[in-house]
Amino acid sequence: MHSGQLSINQATAETSGTDDLAVACRAAGIDQVSLWRHKYLGQDPARTAATLRGHGLRVSSLCRGGFFTGTRPEQEAYEDNRRAIEEAVILGSPILVLVCGPAVGGDIAAAESAIRRGIERILPAAGDAGVTLAVEPFHPMFLAERSAVVTLAQAHRLLDDLTDPALALAIDTYHVWWDPALQAGLDRAAGRIAAVHVADWLVPTPSMLAGRGLPGDGVIPLGDLLTRIEATGFTGPVEVEVLNPDVWARPVAEVTADVRDRMARLW
Repeated sequence: MHSGQLSINQATAETSGTDDLAVACRAAGIDQVSLWRHKYLGQDPARTAATLRGHGLRVSSLCRGGFFTGTRPEQEAYEDNRRAIEEAVILGSPILVLVCGPAVGGDIAAAESAIRRGIERILPAAGDAGVTLAVEPFHPMFLAERSAVVTLAQAHRLLDDLTDPALALAIDTYHVWWDPALQAGLDRAAGRIAAVHVADWLVPTPSMLAGRGLPGDGVIPLGDLLTRIEATGFTGPVEVEVLNPDVWARPVAEVTADVRDRMARLW
């Protein structure tokens, strides 16, 4: 990997504080992090921004906006996404990643319609703020709980329908690697990819949500997949996002150095 292409997603260090993660990243020669909103919940995000600046770190993206479907009213979802955009500006994050929301009751068509409405409503605020909204397709096993957008083709349809420069794609290797139509989706993705997340698929998978592997520990051909993503013209940072309690139990400095070395060998 070229210098400056690697970012550590805060979910990889879920049990560590922001300051500890920042120190570990700098020690590993990594100068970007991807943040999660719950990590500064109840605090002024400006404090987090100041902490990161103090360590010379930049924010590659903010997770997460979205959840336009589910149990909360559409107005509440709109207001929360507006806040997320404002927080992204404070943190200096150019990207807000969207986890779009589940297919409630299994109604995929209704969920897609609600997701489209929700994104369309917040796009003007994102454009005015200079924040890119990145739609992240999830693995189909999350369709009923987290996102009805489970293929790159679905995400492309949203971009086609809404045709807004503030709307883009977030591609997570863990969520998309299985798709037989993945290459067709990548062939259409030139200029559309804003964020790339990396995790491996462990066999057996110990947990649906928090059973992801560090790069090289699973079965995804990550080097090949990242090369194919790069072929679309994507030049942004690659964020390693590994939700796994075994990873969280390790010292954060050890994990960040390990991630750096694994990615250097991989790609």
